[in-house]
Amino acid sequence: MENTDCPICQSSVTKSIYNDTLLQCNHCKHGWANLQLDHAFLQALYAENYFKGEEYADYLADKDILQLNFKKRIKTISKQIPYLNSALEIGCAYGFFYQTLQNRFPNVKYIGYDISADAIAYANQHFGPFFSAANFLDIPSETKQDAIFMWDVIEHLADPAAFIKKAHESCKPAGMLYLTTGDFGAALSRLQGKKWRMIHPPTHLHYFTKKSIQKLLLDNGFEPIFVKYPPVYRSLGLIYFALFILNKKPSRFHQWIYRHIPRGAAIPFNTFDIFFVGAKKMQS
Repeated sequence: MENTDCPICQSSVTKSIYNDTLLQCNHCKHGWANLQLDHAFLQALYAENYFKGEEYADYLADKDILQLNFKKRIKTISKQIPYLNSALEIGCAYGFFYQTLQNRFPNVKYIGYDISADAIAYANQHFGPFFSAANFLDIPSETKQDAIFMWDVIEHLADPAAFIKKAHESCKPAGMLYLTTGDFGAALSRLQGKKWRMIHPPTHLHYFTKKSIQKLLLDNGFEPIFVKYPPVYRSLGLIYFALFILNKKPSRFHQWIYRHIPRGAAIPFNTFDIFFVGAKKMQS
């Protein structure tokens, strides 16, 4: 562990927790895995298997359920931005959010970035040439966006501040940034400790509290407008996969049950440990 200072508030008062799995800041309560990971390692990490049996049971099979959640978020977003002309997504995966967004804003000029070459190839094949596996941090910020989206991605980034700073550069004046991530300060996270389902470095590197996400945004030019805890539609198969199979040695009994859960079955689920944040670009 080379650097134990908090990456969000830079406090030096930090501690090791969960058998050295994470470090945590005593001030903003942010948690992080103190790992040094290069871009090549992350590309290999987020290969096809990541979406098909590693972190996700089967991302493609859950398309309809994922899009139910996107529709709910877009309903909130459209109340703030009734006319969305340009948008950028960081961590676009297979392009399902773009398809949902286009249904509400058919003329939106969109670009999506993701580290997974397999996901980008699928998105370009099925939804058009609007997706890139290039590193967002290396892209010129010449085209300014009305809104930037980061769905369940900020926890995966080695340097979240660099991405939020670049998002600020890429936004129009008063442009919006929307993101979702786990709440490390939530009651369920505190209760479950190291068994909380979100704790699995190296895919999840950062664990935000409400305080630490707001500080990150403010320090990089975004004013938080809302922090919500909406229910999330989850497939029954994904719930069972997360509880009894992911990062475990499942018994034949659990494997048999998982194989027999109908893939289209879903329920709205709210454990109040996933927050949805909207933030506006502040004037310099």
